Amino acid sequence: MAEHEIQKVESEFPCAIVRPSMIIGALKEPIPGWTISKNGAQGFIMGAAKGVIRRLPVRKELVYDYIPIDIVVNNILAAGFHAGITKTKTVEIYHCTSSTRNPFCWAMIEDDVNDYLNEYPLMSAIWYPHLTFVPYIWLFKISALFVHFLPAIFLDQLLRMTGGRPILWRLHTNVNASLVRLKPFIFNEWKFHADKSDELFQWLSKQDQEDYNMNFANDSWPEIFKSMVIGARIYLNQEPLKNLEAARKKNKVLKAIHYGSQALGYIIICIGFSYIFNMPLPIAAGIIPLLFIGQSYI
Repeated sequence: MAEHEIQKVESEFPCAIVRPSMIIGALKEPIPGWTISKNGAQGFIMGAAKGVIRRLPVRKELVYDYIPIDIVVNNILAAGFHAGITKTKTVEIYHCTSSTRNPFCWAMIEDDVNDYLNEYPLMSAIWYPHLTFVPYIWLFKISALFVHFLPAIFLDQLLRMTGGRPILWRLHTNVNASLVRLKPFIFNEWKFHADKSDELFQWLSKQDQEDYNMNFANDSWPEIFKSMVIGARIYLNQEPLKNLEAARKKNKVLKAIHYGSQALGYIIICIGFSYIFNMPLPIAAGIIPLLFIGQSYI
């Protein structure tokens, strides 16, 4: 609707429209990883760093169109400048996207994202951070029951007892509800051509290209996401890097508790399995590999 309104006045003064895809933290300006938005990828990273988001519903082989905020801002400035200089009488439309210029898929960072989360942990984390990609909504909902909702009940009750405000149950409920609306965008590949934005960049002078960079075709997505993890830590979770060493020590404790609780859970399940089916405990222990494999999927 907004674009139609702009078209109504295109003959009166120069107009340009920039259509960004999913905006993420800054590539370079004001500094790498800068963000104030909790939407999209950096929102998931924020929750994963806290230890409360442990599953991400994505198809890791699909292309997802993310674009850094500073590329979007520079594209807007350049588009307005071009429209003003050329005195265009029709609306100029630019796609500010990455899917055909520097395509991203989650498989690119699958082996790195948890390393980044543990390299830059939070002092305020409530559990050991570990993010797993889940390729189906139904599988995500099953998984969320065990790793999101059951812990949320316990932690929200703990918050009530200590005078805090319970938020985790509501958080995960809202996420699950939004998946119905977001499913077409999460599990389908969308590609947007940005040829006109590339032409606009080439139209700029060499100095303007340096000052208002719109080209990130050669930038590394793992490095971009590493900057986003740091940016989410500093700007969304409000934790300065000066407490990083203390946070890493706490993270080691959380890691021990995480794997210790998993081992205890396996032992309890084996004992219960042995009791229910009246079989020797060593034989019942054979279920552990199956539990481990199942846990890796959910």
